[in-house]
Amino acid sequence: MRRTAPTPEIIGKRPFCLIDIETTGLSPASEEITEIAVIRVDEHLEVRNEMSRLIRISRPVPWHITRLTGISDSLLRIEGRELASVLEESHAFVEDLPTFAHNASFDRRFLNASASRVHLGREFTVDCSIPVFKRLLPPRKGYGLPVLAAALRVSGGGAHRALADCHVLLSCLKRALAIKQTQRQQSGDCANPYPQ
Repeated sequence: MRRTAPTPEIIGKRPFCLIDIETTGLSPASEEITEIAVIRVDEHLEVRNEMSRLIRISRPVPWHITRLTGISDSLLRIEGRELASVLEESHAFVEDLPTFAHNASFDRRFLNASASRVHLGREFTVDCSIPVFKRLLPPRKGYGLPVLAAALRVSGGGAHRALADCHVLLSCLKRALAIKQTQRQQSGDCANPYPQ
């Protein structure tokens, strides 16, 4: 992936990717990725391509993770792929496009710890979408995806599946951009939806 960090202003102006993962827990040192999804979005915020892969892991999926995500041992046995091949495919899918995740430090740490573990030889550069929402929306107490989805009236904010969460994030971005653009039109300033 690219080596220079994108600014929030690229959203709606050039193609980019959204990425999300599901895991067995919170620590990349001891837990594993169970699912990776990526969507490629054009400058009009339309989805041009997407991928979603389940990943086989080395131990049983914790029961509370199965209850939260629906990802079970049997599902990973039947549909899961090897971690290295999914990481390779995900990296190639993104190419050099700017890539965002919501609360990106979590995804980035897991992706790069996993890439190091399988000797991928490349890192994932993933930037956070939260600053985009901070530029577009009035200040709020929380910027979690379910909170934003509820506030922006976007359905599916509690799915806890990687591809579904990518689509929820995109819908939230579309809605936030539309709100900001409407506000700027009403104030007579239509040039830039991102306040300085």
